[in-house]
Amino acid sequence: MTTLNRSVREHLQRLIRDERGKTARVLVRLRALGAAAYLLMTAYYAKVEQLPDWNATLPFFSVYTLIALGLLGLTIKWPAVLPYSGVAVGLLDLPALCLVSLSAIPSMAQPIYLIGSLAPALCAGIVLAAVALDLASIALATVSALISLGVLLAAVNAPTSEFVGPALTTTLVGIGCGYLVSRVRTLVEESRRKDFAGKYVLGERIGAGGMAEVFTATYSPEGGFERKVAVKRVLPSHASDEQFVALFRREAELGATLAHPNLVQVLDFGRHLDSWFLAMEFVDGITLSALLRAHRERAEFVPLPACLFIIAEVAEGLAYLHEKPSPDGRSVGLVHRDVNPPNVLLSRTGEVKISDFGVARWQASGGLTATGTVRGKLAYMAPEQLDALEPLPSWDLFAFGATAFEILTGRRLFSAENDVALVRALLEAPLPAPSVERPSVPPEVDALVSSLLERDVAKRVPSARLVSQRLRQLEGPNAPWPHGQRALVEALATVKSAAPAQAPSAPASHEATVTVNRDGTTRDGRAAR
Repeated sequence: MTTLNRSVREHLQRLIRDERGKTARVLVRLRALGAAAYLLMTAYYAKVEQLPDWNATLPFFSVYTLIALGLLGLTIKWPAVLPYSGVAVGLLDLPALCLVSLSAIPSMAQPIYLIGSLAPALCAGIVLAAVALDLASIALATVSALISLGVLLAAVNAPTSEFVGPALTTTLVGIGCGYLVSRVRTLVEESRRKDFAGKYVLGERIGAGGMAEVFTATYSPEGGFERKVAVKRVLPSHASDEQFVALFRREAELGATLAHPNLVQVLDFGRHLDSWFLAMEFVDGITLSALLRAHRERAEFVPLPACLFIIAEVAEGLAYLHEKPSPDGRSVGLVHRDVNPPNVLLSRTGEVKISDFGVARWQASGGLTATGTVRGKLAYMAPEQLDALEPLPSWDLFAFGATAFEILTGRRLFSAENDVALVRALLEAPLPAPSVERPSVPPEVDALVSSLLERDVAKRVPSARLVSQRLRQLEGPNAPWPHGQRALVEALATVKSAAPAQAPSAPASHEATVTVNRDGTTRDGRAAR
């Protein structure tokens, strides 16, 4: 069986414990009623019918009834013992059957026939233990039944060979009940693993990172229709991390307000078991970083039409974000703050979607992650982002320019051995045009990317919408429309082994989202400049 994560196992243990408690409660009550009924029947036959064998069992059934009623009272006063009351089958019920049979021996001409009637009753006791979903009770009931058979056979002086048949039958019943209960538990676990939050049927886990895991899932509401989605769940070990959960919640809240073909749509957010989850549209494909890595390993460029198509589609998505009013109407423009290849998803049908809105903020919101800090990936961070007091779309445009450079050339624009050197390169390193690495890049695209990478905000392209418009004006075989999407589909088809688009993973150092303090240090205390 697939190994279950910790929180699901804990939930299943609670589920089985609850079911055992409910079943045991019924069994305890039935046992008390049955014991009282046996006592009344025994008293009737002993006193009214004057049957000697019933008279002999009257004291025993009196004690048995008192014990059964005592067990009932115990479980009413202390319900916590209910899950273990199934053990009474082996400790109380089966020995009772044995004692009743022993008391009947003196009144029978051929007491050996007691074995024939006792064995089915003992097996029924084992089945009763199985109803409680308690493997310990089944084992105890089986051992108790075998001992009862042995005691009865010894009492009637039967040969050892008489023990083989009933003992084998009883043992097989015990083993079968144990297997049945184990199988039921397995099926329940599989069912609970797949039944997520009451409306999702989980599929395979497509990836896990340091703080979250992602599953494919089928959204199955009561209406009967189905939709394939991706469910991202915070790992139980980080469910109590308030900062991470806050970012996770923000990702869900912002994503749910966005509706654009170039953005990943967030569909649902909530808490399940001991952790948080969000459901989002499923993108059947890979990340942009995976596409670039695969071509880099083959020493190839991504086809130019596909590159321009990706850049144009990302520009469309950013334009929508930067032009969107905030829900409270006090601001216009949502700043993503984490535009980079791992956060661009590519579907097998040629769709391009921006994902991960965990650190996004509304323009003029003053919404830094914490006072005096900014968050983002250093290799794609705009220079002014290190000093800005509020998020600006220009941050995304610079990160977009660094991403576009990487799409066209296959290499990162900024790379260094550590964060200190990386920030220095961000502030001071020469900014080559894409055509330096790839001469086939058209001059107008060269100029557009270089304009996105202007360190002086006043000289930078003013909007993502303008980038999209300029790319739409391109003509010829490298134009993003109509050739780019087909070229992208063909390029994706050449990537045979890559993690699914929405599979989280531990990022490389240049991809890690870091916090840069206003005093010029990164979150770990090193100087950033």
